[in-house]
Formats: sequence, structure tokens, C-alpha cells
Amino acid sequence: MLDIKGRETNLANWADGPFARACHPREEHLLPLHIVAGAAMGEKAERSYQENVMGAAISAFKFG
Repeated sequence: MLDIKGRETNLANWADGPFARACHPREEHLLPLHIVAGAAMGEKAERSYQENVMGAAISAFKFG
């Protein structure tokens, strides 16, 4: 698990991640994660869902 600075850094640099633009060619589907993570004010994040769909990993997170 990342500390809050690690989370902030990864969210700020999301486009540097492997296949980032292939998965999110435009930001509007990823921005809700940034908004919720900011609203969580550093609360612990937990991956609540993870699956592979047509070879792509998808995840859901909950905070608090």
C-alpha cells in the first residue's frame, strides 16, 4: 500500500504508467478517481474490485 504522498505522486503522473493512454485515451473516465481520492483527504484506500476484461485489468477502490 502507498502512503498519501505515493498516492498523490501516482495520481499526478498517471499518464506515465504502463498502457495508461491505451486504457484511458481521454481523461474523463479516470478523473472521478482523482476527485474521490482528493476528497478522501488521505484516508486509507482499499481495492474493492479487480477483474480482467478482454485482457485489460479493471479495478474499483473505496476510501475511508
